[in-house]
Amino acid sequence: MDALEILESLNKEKGLPTEAIQAARAQKDSVIPVFLRAFEEVGSPGRTNYDAALFFAFHLLGEWRVNAAYPVLANFLRKPPDIVDAVLGGAVTETTHRVMASVFDGNLQPLCNIIHDEDADEFVRSRMIEAIVLLTLRGDVSRAWSEQFLRECYDRLRPQDCCYVWSGWQQSIAWLGLSSLKPLVERAFAQEFIARSWLSYADFEEDLQYTLDNPDAPPYRAEKELTLFDDTILELSTWASFKPESRPKKQPAPVTFYHPERNPFLGVGRNDPCPCGSGKKFKKCCLNADRAS
Repeated sequence: MDALEILESLNKEKGLPTEAIQAARAQKDSVIPVFLRAFEEVGSPGRTNYDAALFFAFHLLGEWRVNAAYPVLANFLRKPPDIVDAVLGGAVTETTHRVMASVFDGNLQPLCNIIHDEDADEFVRSRMIEAIVLLTLRGDVSRAWSEQFLRECYDRLRPQDCCYVWSGWQQSIAWLGLSSLKPLVERAFAQEFIARSWLSYADFEEDLQYTLDNPDAPPYRAEKELTLFDDTILELSTWASFKPESRPKKQPAPVTFYHPERNPFLGVGRNDPCPCGSGKKFKKCCLNADRAS
């Protein structure tokens, strides 16, 4: 297969296209320009729809540490949320930050542009703040820069209202152990920038305290959250949607948290996999079911 045939194969196969991914790996140098051009054309009138293929291309570019992909993917992530979601689906909340950290070329401005773009997907914006944490913990970004950036976010982030970008902001402060910013986080919770259905100020305090008490350990409950994206096949094969036995599941009934005895998610932690089988964490999936109400 040539590069275009690989792209088309990634676009058509059902499930995890292992053979097409392996073919892409074998012809990496020729497929990278094709992948990047396809990302540049996303949303353009009359383009061929390669959305399914670009989901895998996004992760392969991260696996290969393609620095040239960094500005291209950053521009893609600022496109309208429905366009980004059509390509990435669950990866919006699961892997975008790890892929972007993997292709990082040393220039922080593209990440900052996404974070401060109020029209960009709020979950992507949240994850890009966490990408900065990942880069900070790796030593690619100075801790002093990150602390100042997060401090300025309190005044600069928009909207100054409930939005998921604030969840990534508070989580990043906790993961980096920035106790100097604790008063700002407390204020953000008091102003309800962070929905109480997502988490509480006590959750933030718990995460922050763990970092302070264990400075040499990985952040609390971070799991693989703060590692570069690695093997596309190995990582994606663990997703419920790519497991052979996976079947479409009914949407869970709306959860009424005022009646714990009727809550089908009782006992599920906010960082646990969502029981609905989406592949997302509970706090980023069905936990948000009551947000609109």
